[in-house]
Amino acid sequence: MKKYKAKYHQQQFIMVDEKHAEVGRIVNVRRLFSLRQYIILNFISYDIKNVGFLKNDVELFNGKNVAYFTDLAKERIIKSGQNVTIYYFKLGSIGQLFEKGKILIEIRKENVKSKEPVFHIEAADNVDDLLIILFLHYSTKEFNSIGGDD
Repeated sequence: MKKYKAKYHQQQFIMVDEKHAEVGRIVNVRRLFSLRQYIILNFISYDIKNVGFLKNDVELFNGKNVAYFTDLAKERIIKSGQNVTIYYFKLGSIGQLFEKGKILIEIRKENVKSKEPVFHIEAADNVDDLLIILFLHYSTKEFNSIGGDD
């Protein structure tokens, strides 16, 4: 199992491994009337676009191609491209992502007094870090209070 921690730092959500080395980050850039969000992983930027009814779903782009997209209504994340893969998730106080009934990712929130919360992530060794960061982003979005009482 791979273990990570993630926390907010200056409008960015940074995920580090057990050795405290940065794995990736989610960046929020606020402009006058817009918000741009993207993920940086291995020096590559992936744009996040909110889509769907009430903007509750996201598409993750690498240049022109969609790498992953979500479907909140059916509680799934879909990897697009040649090897289409469908992952199912459960949101709540513990976020979980499954493939064929096996837990791939588990995210737990730790509230730290007078500080931003810290998220503890465990993932199977074969899980793509981009999928981990996308699920972290998606499971911590504001609208996801529907999944738990946090």
